Order: sequence, then structure tokens, then C-alpha cells
Amino acid sequence: MALTGYFALIIGIYVWHMFINDTPDYAISIMLIVQLGPLMFPMRGLLAGKVYTHAWSMYMAILYFIIGVWYAGAAEGRGFGMFLIVSSMLFFTGTLLYTRYAGKRSSG
Repeated sequence: MALTGYFALIIGIYVWHMFINDTPDYAISIMLIVQLGPLMFPMRGLLAGKVYTHAWSMYMAILYFIIGVWYAGAAEGRGFGMFLIVSSMLFFTGTLLYTRYAGKRSSG
């Protein structure tokens, strides 16, 4: 669940700025670095199933939830905003459940 939400965020942000939204050419690289850059930090730990990475990446999911609410407030980005909200909630819920149950399994 966590990886589904995580990769949905990565693919959705990339597709939005490259193909769907009419982002100016000079701003595409800046938008991708600012919005996709932070998502690259937890990738290795998430793929390896590290509990600590799942735990701190929950905060990152909250950040993308806020970005989704910001996009959803604009008429032209409402669909993308709703996509970000749903993906970040899936990411958050997945990391929360993984941290909770994998943490119990490793300590007990």
C-alpha cells in the first residue's frame, strides 16, 4: 500500500508537469526538482522495507497531502489535487500500517 501511493505520487507529478499541465518550458525542471526531489530520498529504504524509513516518510506524505489541497483549491488543478490527496493518503496509511506491524514483529 505504501509503495503504491509512493509511486503514484512520483508518476502522477511527472505526468502532470510533462504532459497534462501547460507548464512553461523554463519552469518544468524547477517544478520537477522541487516536487519530485524530496520523494527520491526515501526510495531505497522503502524498497528495502526499512521500518525507520517508513516511519519518517509519513511526514513526507503529509507534505504532499498539503500540496494536493493547494492544487485542489484552484479550478484548473482540481483533478490533480484530488489525485495527490488520494495518493498521499494511501502512502501515509501504508507507511503507518507497515511501521506499526513490522515494528511489532521485529521487537516481539
